Amino acid sequence: RHSKSTLIGLVITGLTLITFVYVGSSMNNLYTALQNSPLSLAKNTTQDSTVRILCLILTAPKSILTRAKAVHETWAPQCDRYFFITEFPRENMTLKQIQFAEQIPIAPIKNITSGYQYLTEKSTLAFLFAYKHYFNDFDWFVKADDDTFLFVDHLKIFLRKQSTSEPVTFGYNFKVVSF
Repeated sequence: RHSKSTLIGLVITGLTLITFVYVGSSMNNLYTALQNSPLSLAKNTTQDSTVRILCLILTAPKSILTRAKAVHETWAPQCDRYFFITEFPRENMTLKQIQFAEQIPIAPIKNITSGYQYLTEKSTLAFLFAYKHYFNDFDWFVKADDDTFLFVDHLKIFLRKQSTSEPVTFGYNFKVVSF
């Protein structure tokens, strides 16, 4: 049973590992954008070495001291800025969880509903937060989960070759749900 859960988790992680979104993009334009835009350096690409990335990392209170801590201590600081996206119910957290959560950047998003079935809503709230507060400060927005490991330096090399003048997503495009 445990290996089946692990396999399912790996498959889900593989499908949702990273979604790169240039805010303002349409979730269904990946194919069109790739067809109309060469993957080599073109005009309007980020030609200097500075690619500004905001990382939005989805987590849950139960994973604060394990997964979120590992992300915080490894790859997240390589992002130009990062936030953990989580509900923060102090009344249900241990003192250690609260103390650590107060040391990491948690996006001040209200009304996050906990539960796996609300991950799409949580992701949407994360992107709305980024759009509202950081739209002009970053070139790219990365949505990741707390079980993701990201080579940020490799990502920046890849993104340096991409055009920021066209809305685009990289990764798996899930169905857009409005609520």
